[in-house]
Amino acid sequence: MGLSELVVFAPFAMVVAIIWLIQKGKNHRAELQSRGSPQDEAIVGSMQQQIDKLTARVQVLERLVTDDDRRLSREIDGLRNRDRPPA
Repeated sequence: MGLSELVVFAPFAMVVAIIWLIQKGKNHRAELQSRGSPQDEAIVGSMQQQIDKLTARVQVLERLVTDDDRRLSREIDGLRNRDRPPA
């Protein structure tokens, strides 16, 4: 696998890994909820926050992967130009 293929594959691999982590967290949360102790409720709340953060990251990654290259390039150029002093 060449570098160019790795660059194309990396965002998809990241999305799959995040989805796997989310599913694993959901399974663990379901297991904890079946026990029902107060400590477990705190753990479930913490896990839900992590799941929400990961879900937001997946949405950003999906937007980046499906985004029009020209638009992304314009945004990057805009950020570069913003940091440059006026000529």
